[in-house]
Amino acid sequence: TLSGFALAACGANHEEKHGIVEGEPVHLGDLEYNVLFTRPLNINDVEDSQYLVGKQEAPAEKVWIGVFVKIHNTSEDKSHRIPESFTVETTSGRKYTNIPSDSIYALEPGATLEPQDNIPEIDSTPQVGPIQASMLLFLMDRESTEQRPVKLYIEGEDGPATVDLDL
Repeated sequence: TLSGFALAACGANHEEKHGIVEGEPVHLGDLEYNVLFTRPLNINDVEDSQYLVGKQEAPAEKVWIGVFVKIHNTSEDKSHRIPESFTVETTSGRKYTNIPSDSIYALEPGATLEPQDNIPEIDSTPQVGPIQASMLLFLMDRESTEQRPVKLYIEGEDGPATVDLDL
């Protein structure tokens, strides 16, 4: 019976990491991720232009997507690195990897979080900004945004986790 319990516990742990919705935190080891908001970005919009620094207007068949995330290192004594890249996948299997960004709001892939530290850093521009989170930037085909649920994959200890994006 112990092995059945161990399998049940493992299965329960696995299920908690998938189908997460925006605003619901997910733990991967000591790192707690919370995708707060996802939305298309328009370079011609005053606010959005700050998220798209150094980028061109998206081609007609594509759209910039911002995924806004908070990350907290819950460890009292260990620092942790976040993944080098993040992927979104549509129900049809199309995959997109986040694009490097020069925006002050951009999440820095591969960053190290010290014990009890946060991304975005407390009192930083992204943390006190309108969404209060750091941005992952994706350039997606417009038709892919309709192939829901679009899932964000987060690699990490006990992972990956998937978050259903509200596009």
